[in-house]
Amino acid sequence: MRLSLRSLLAAACVLTGCRTARETATAPVRADCGPAIAGMEAVLKPSAFVVLGEIHGTQEAPAFAARLACHAAALGQPVRLALELPVEEQARIDTFVEGEAGTAGMPTDSAFWNRAVQDGRGSEAMRQLLERVRELRHAGLSVRVVAFDPGGSDRDTTMADQLRQARSQARGDTFIVLVGNLHARRDMGAPWDSKLRFMTHQLLDAEPGLVSLDLANAGGSAWICRGMTPDTCGQQPLRGRGAEQPLGITLQKSADDPDGYDGTYSVGTLHASPPAHGAASTATPAPN
Repeated sequence: MRLSLRSLLAAACVLTGCRTARETATAPVRADCGPAIAGMEAVLKPSAFVVLGEIHGTQEAPAFAARLACHAAALGQPVRLALELPVEEQARIDTFVEGEAGTAGMPTDSAFWNRAVQDGRGSEAMRQLLERVRELRHAGLSVRVVAFDPGGSDRDTTMADQLRQARSQARGDTFIVLVGNLHARRDMGAPWDSKLRFMTHQLLDAEPGLVSLDLANAGGSAWICRGMTPDTCGQQPLRGRGAEQPLGITLQKSADDPDGYDGTYSVGTLHASPPAHGAASTATPAPN
């Protein structure tokens, strides 16, 4: 009896226990992600779509997003970490996260990172997040960054469109989206515009299983802008809402705002993160 090459290869796999390319690509990888995040198993399902609403300009929100992405990828899930950064930054980000440590400079020489009005999205903590992604990729984890802000007069719509496009190219990946907490709202309407459709609201039809989490604000500080000029930007105190909670995720709608989010993620007291461009070298690193 004459056996085909395919039959011989199949027999060899049975005898040696070889795995398919798909199994190898999704096999869990050992990595130091830090302690497990309480409640993360409720949202880190395969192909999940998790939106983290943040207050721009803190150390803790970007660090939490990176940590959640690490745990998801360590479980064998390919991860797309989507950040509220201009789409024009994508090529620079890709070059950096694929480069060897110490050989590829940070993409902070672009106009975005050097704007006069720094609203917290170009913070030192965001720069550290990109460095963390590079570390995870070199550790063997499947984590990619997606810059999804095309700008425009209706950013909620353009950002939703960009995320839908990214999702269409990676249906099986877990998406973790870090965005301002207004954009993360599931409902429609705002005090200044009753017909406003927030980014996350626009994604619900395509992503019925989407989970949106608001940052549990225990007070502290953030680097934010109170206006549209440089003199209105800086470290600002934040008034907490409720008692400080340990690091974790809580899937429970708020009694005061039941339609806004599916739950919260807590990171403790918030600390301001200054702009990456010109940030002091002695700035406190964001936690992993």
